[in-house]
Amino acid sequence: MATLSTIVYRSKAAVGFTELDLLYLLAGCRARNRSEGITGVLVFDRGAFFQWIEGPNLPLQRVWTSIRRDIRHNDLRVLADTSIPVRLFQDWHMQFAHRDCKAANYIDGLIQASDQVMDRLHEAPDNAPAILAEFSEIGGGPFSRLLSAG
Repeated sequence: MATLSTIVYRSKAAVGFTELDLLYLLAGCRARNRSEGITGVLVFDRGAFFQWIEGPNLPLQRVWTSIRRDIRHNDLRVLADTSIPVRLFQDWHMQFAHRDCKAANYIDGLIQASDQVMDRLHEAPDNAPAILAEFSEIGGGPFSRLLSAG
């Protein structure tokens, strides 16, 4: 079985994103991730992206290279880059959270994060790995603390 890894990062949008732009971005992420065997969660809030991606190392590195080259965001900062024992988002090629998403009822895999959780991401971006891990069914507790320390 291939070793699993995760990369968690924060970046700032380089362009303005409409809700439709975000839906197209999400569709592209999901298609690419499905083909590479990558799962995770993407959060967009107040012009910032927070993303957790996970999967086998080689496909993960290919996706990560693509993300780093994407001109739609800048000021990219890696918050975690580590091996993981299990996938946290095993059933989702990309879950999505966006505070102001009006099409929420039509988006499969949308996470209904509270304003408080979204605010925590901005107030303490170094804690994003633990906060994003909480979005998964198995990600709370000691596992999320392990990631935030890594």
